[in-house]
Amino acid sequence: MTQQSLLRSYLPPQVLINDNEYITLALTLILLTLIALAVNFSFGAKRNSKNTVLITGLPFAGKTVIHYLINYDKAVETVTSIKENEADVVLTEGKPAIHMVDIPGHERLRFKFSEFMPIARAVVFVVDSATVPRQTRLLAEYLYDILSNKFTQEERIPVLIACNKTELLTAFRKERIQTALEGEINKLRQTRTAALDTQDSEGNENVFLGFEGKDFSFQDLENEVEFLECSAENNNIEGIKDWIASVSS
Repeated sequence: MTQQSLLRSYLPPQVLINDNEYITLALTLILLTLIALAVNFSFGAKRNSKNTVLITGLPFAGKTVIHYLINYDKAVETVTSIKENEADVVLTEGKPAIHMVDIPGHERLRFKFSEFMPIARAVVFVVDSATVPRQTRLLAEYLYDILSNKFTQEERIPVLIACNKTELLTAFRKERIQTALEGEINKLRQTRTAALDTQDSEGNENVFLGFEGKDFSFQDLENEVEFLECSAENNNIEGIKDWIASVSS
């Protein structure tokens, strides 16, 4: 059976094509197949390489604004995200592009960070410096989930805690934010380590952060945790970009 006959056998009887139309149709099918394969390869390569930096945090911390400033060098008006924002950016000339993923901060969606941890190179955790006293518990719980994630533990994934909105008079300095988070995580350890040998549905192991018999300190973790002050409102995020470039090199 010729290729023309084979192709015609899959077409409805009422559809008749001549040889020229067959060639056009065959070339179109081949082109579409090649495009599909290229897209699939590109997507798969991106998801399989550890070049991804996650931007996480609670709603209204300024995550998405920072994401747009890093990737598009422009500020945007944002609302609470319902899905992740992804983009590729080159921060250092001659270096490969970094895949940036802005994770939604809503309590029902923030768990999605765990889906990207297998390919994460680093995590940026954005904090609203002006609302820390009201959100310390929520911040500590989310940060605990990230720090105790099995990929964070095994790969020693670095974490930057970006203390945003420093332009506000009510903003707390990074030292006070660090102290507040360390104190709250110290309390959380007592409830989070009740089942040390279990594993939850998201793949996080209930590990004990820090040293037993000693108050929690970020310095006791095996992965790097750094605090940095920034202001997305004033486009003061160079420190974040420099940190991402340094841990991605």
